[in-house]
Amino acid sequence: MAKSFKDFMEALTLQQRKKRAIVSRKKAKIAAIKRKRSMRKPPSAEKIDKAVTKAVRQKAIQLVDKAGKYKDPDASIGLKANIEKKADLKVQKMGTKWKRRLKPIIKKKMKDAFQARKAAAKEKK
Repeated sequence: MAKSFKDFMEALTLQQRKKRAIVSRKKAKIAAIKRKRSMRKPPSAEKIDKAVTKAVRQKAIQLVDKAGKYKDPDASIGLKANIEKKADLKVQKMGTKWKRRLKPIIKKKMKDAFQARKAAAKEKK
């Protein structure tokens, strides 16, 4: 299970947190430039695959969590872990089928978003 931001911040000491803040502030401009540069490029096969994997996981969580407790910030860690465990089983069972179905949809969505960004950039000039 992925650590939440709160759990992550509790694990750091005050000194580590301050150092992390300084490093993040220094790297923010570089990250922004890289993000802007990557937005100009069409989505790569790896990015598409990553998005498909994420969508499959979200679909599994959505199917398993019918009550919508996973998104609730007050939900216990045990409940979330249980939902993730069930979602993992769903992904193992149905993952390849869902990937095959979702890949063209997500690929088109990402391509359309790229075209829109491209058009917006052209319009700005």
